[in-house]
Amino acid sequence: MPAPLRTADELVAVLHGAFPPPSAEAALTIEHLDDGSIRMRAPLGDRPLRPGDTGSGPTLFSIADAVAWMLTLAHLEHGRDAVTAGVTMQFLRRPQPVDVVGEGRLLRLGRRLTVTDVLLYSDGTADPVAQATVTYAPL
Repeated sequence: MPAPLRTADELVAVLHGAFPPPSAEAALTIEHLDDGSIRMRAPLGDRPLRPGDTGSGPTLFSIADAVAWMLTLAHLEHGRDAVTAGVTMQFLRRPQPVDVVGEGRLLRLGRRLTVTDVLLYSDGTADPVAQATVTYAPL
């Protein structure tokens, strides 16, 4: 994969510009970005929890989508965007009420579509709580 065209700080600015976090403590952050992968952290503190103190499916879905969007945008020129074209998601185990760490791996970077594999983890655990395959259409 080619090197990213945007920095982690530039990507976070785009993300928070489109979807402002409710507080600084609830903001998604990028911990790592390279040619074909990204790692992001999403605090669950201000996000909806299901009964039993577990992260909700919609919350996990939005985190997986954000991971794939940021990795796609990292490889597009400034001023370009991308839209979600498809998502397949598997919920593997109950997430704990701690930060969610999302790791994305770019499987395909094409002119019309990008495909990213995303694994979501409860912070501090080795086994993923969810897996998503996310397809984006660059604009």
